[in-house]
Amino acid sequence: MMSTSSAPVDKSSSRNWRKSLGQRVLTAAVLIPIIIALVWFGGWIACAGALVALGLSLHELHRMYAEKGWRPPLILTGVLSAEFLVISMLWHDSSQPMALVVSMLLGISISVIASFAWVMAVHRSLETAIVEWALTIATAFYLGFPLGFFLLLRGTHAGADNTGFAWLLALFFMVWANDTFALLTGHYFGKTKLSPRISPGKTREGFVGGLVFTIIAAFVFTMAVPSFLHLSLHVAWYDAVSLGILVSVAATIGDLAESFLKRATGVKDSGTIFPGHGGLLDRMDSLLFAVMVVFFYAAFLQSLPM
Repeated sequence: MMSTSSAPVDKSSSRNWRKSLGQRVLTAAVLIPIIIALVWFGGWIACAGALVALGLSLHELHRMYAEKGWRPPLILTGVLSAEFLVISMLWHDSSQPMALVVSMLLGISISVIASFAWVMAVHRSLETAIVEWALTIATAFYLGFPLGFFLLLRGTHAGADNTGFAWLLALFFMVWANDTFALLTGHYFGKTKLSPRISPGKTREGFVGGLVFTIIAAFVFTMAVPSFLHLSLHVAWYDAVSLGILVSVAATIGDLAESFLKRATGVKDSGTIFPGHGGLLDRMDSLLFAVMVVFFYAAFLQSLPM
């Protein structure tokens, strides 16, 4: 009796998983060409794409925070985040980089003062107010700050004949490899939970599978593809291995960080814009931390776009 009744549940669960996987594949088929086009153009076109991503992600976070009754002034977060993006764009062609640093520090200072003034002006409990103040500033550094690194890494010149294009292409495919094969390996072989309190679906076996294929993607997109496109990244095999490991770890932490936000606010997905994927933040979470790793590794190798 017990074995007979459990079989349909398992089959239904398997069908649902395959359906979700099919939705993910279709969504990826639409998203990947758009992302590659933005990476190819770079410059202000890429900046416009980043601003759209920023706006949609802030909308998703606003909805998530509202589930807990938190209403931080995300307009201040958006302004500070947009400043990060604009300064990242201006950095490559600036003859006075120190002036841009001062401008960024000014924006942070104004945001800190203005957000404190806001929470003290509204008539809410002190406990809620301090949470909302912290979210106003922290969200800008969680979202806008790393988005700026995409623009810093890419550079301003369109086309595939520069290192910025190669680095961003490598970043995206390393993270996609990590996410995809962590999902597949975890589904078929996962037994030990990676972080059961934060994300019960993630397993240690899935992490290992994602790690292995991220290293493979690092080899392909920092060595083979740049060689084919005649790009001078000059990445040695051991640097590709190191970068693959670091990106896999950073991407996993980024994924868990967003899962932590969802768990804390009581939502399943950050949004519903992408069938099978959830919200935009669900797609960006791994990239937000990984891009900083790739940027500084590229700086370490002295192959940042000029």
